Amino acid sequence: MNIFMIAGAISGASGLLVFLTIHHFWIKPIWFILPPGLIIAGLGGLAVGWAYQELLPHLPPRPWTALAVVALIAVILLPAIVLAERRGQIFDFDIKPGGAFLISTGQAVRIFVLNLALTSIVVGALAGWLIAHTSRAAFATGLAGLIFAIGPGHNIPFLGGTPAAWKGVALLLAIVIASAIVLVETQNFLTQRSLP
Repeated sequence: MNIFMIAGAISGASGLLVFLTIHHFWIKPIWFILPPGLIIAGLGGLAVGWAYQELLPHLPPRPWTALAVVALIAVILLPAIVLAERRGQIFDFDIKPGGAFLISTGQAVRIFVLNLALTSIVVGALAGWLIAHTSRAAFATGLAGLIFAIGPGHNIPFLGGTPAAWKGVALLLAIVIASAIVLVETQNFLTQRSLP
């Protein structure tokens, strides 16, 4: 494992902690997901770290690097957010405890796969290609887009068209900003420490 992947794993864990902390105070406590969440966030962070390694030579220097990473993630997730808002509500939080789908499970899965996962992969891969002009960067950034979609962005299709959509976007933005800063600064710190 290299410095970028370590920084990515730490970034993923920090994003999870930001998510759980905000969720605790703003929505409701869900700390029970911390143990499996750390594993998932850490593994997802490895992919994000790899994408960052591929893109870093083509990103602006610090302190603008974290802002560029935030902008990249926003571009990757924006199509899913727009599609969710245009489509309207598919999940009702008030029908019963825990909420319920207003469409069939098959339709919900199709929306999740096509409108969230696929758009994030395609836009991520395209962004990686446009930034670094390599197939490795395209693949790594497409994978990182998928990780952000099914990780922090997993609720995008289900919150679209609901009053809670703005909360979901605000929470997602907080996670992305924190993760990007931790990614950039941890990689920089580890690189500086490894220099002779």
